[in-house]
Amino acid sequence: MAEQEKILEVKKLTTSFKTERGKMNAVQGVSFYVNKGEILGVVGESGCGKSVTAQSILRLYDEKYLVEYQGEILFDGVDLLEIPEKEMQNKRGKDISMVFQDALSALNPVFTVGEQIMEPLMNHQHMKKEEARKRAVEMLRLVGIPAPEKRVSQYPHELSGGMRQRVMIAIALSCNPRLLIADEPTTALDVTIQAQIIDLIVELNFKMHMGVILITHDLAVVAETCKRVIVMYLGQTVEEADVNDIFDHPMHPYTNGLIESIPLLEDKGVKRLHTISGMVPLLNQIPKGCRFAPRCPYATERCHREMPEFVNADGRHKVRCFYPIGLE
Repeated sequence: MAEQEKILEVKKLTTSFKTERGKMNAVQGVSFYVNKGEILGVVGESGCGKSVTAQSILRLYDEKYLVEYQGEILFDGVDLLEIPEKEMQNKRGKDISMVFQDALSALNPVFTVGEQIMEPLMNHQHMKKEEARKRAVEMLRLVGIPAPEKRVSQYPHELSGGMRQRVMIAIALSCNPRLLIADEPTTALDVTIQAQIIDLIVELNFKMHMGVILITHDLAVVAETCKRVIVMYLGQTVEEADVNDIFDHPMHPYTNGLIESIPLLEDKGVKRLHTISGMVPLLNQIPKGCRFAPRCPYATERCHREMPEFVNADGRHKVRCFYPIGLE
């Protein structure tokens, strides 16, 4: 079935940064896939490797001086880690696009938003300037920006935060990519604008039938928009399942802690928020054994000594834990 066609498959991806203290593995052994037309949610605290994983797919880091990749990133069956940089440049923005967290930093302040939408159209679609400008106006209209004929000539600082984020989405979608990576696309926006941006991504996902990787801290957004979810902790995938299974039957203590941290209103008032003890450690302070063990209320001596494998625990539900919640 077309709905089950895999457009991206990441296999044992490890992203290592070269530092004065040696190599630091920001992502280690991460595997997942994205089907055509589905939205895959990626959740976890800051410092868990979500953004590094996303940017590794597009090979955005300096491979000569900064980073080394291992594993496979298969897009339409082609390993993106094996192709030359020039071929990779042709895929960025055309086949795979990305919406970054901070649109004000991602957009170039010295070019109008229209020029920045036109650039990928002229490079990848070989459009002439006039045709590209018309397409830029259409894209601004598509993402819900009023008076696009006027906005196309404005600079990023002249737009509101919500409009800048919409411009980022317009740039990302201008060449009709098959895969969109949305890295916390609603960061620093007010709640109303956040909802509008998420609704826009879902609508365009449905219309264009593209795969979407949605990176977010907002589990409520994940519950409403995603089909499957992967949970990351300290550079590893610790749980993966359908969204209903994740919320109804979380197996990893970390996932359970994230879900319990969601504020809920009860009949007798506001419930005291649950918190996960401790913090995500630095990459040069990764503990032995299970990486979550120092913060886990269920950890045993084995957890501090051995690293659990990422295995099928219950049907399609995968978890990296010796003692999954809900299983004997």
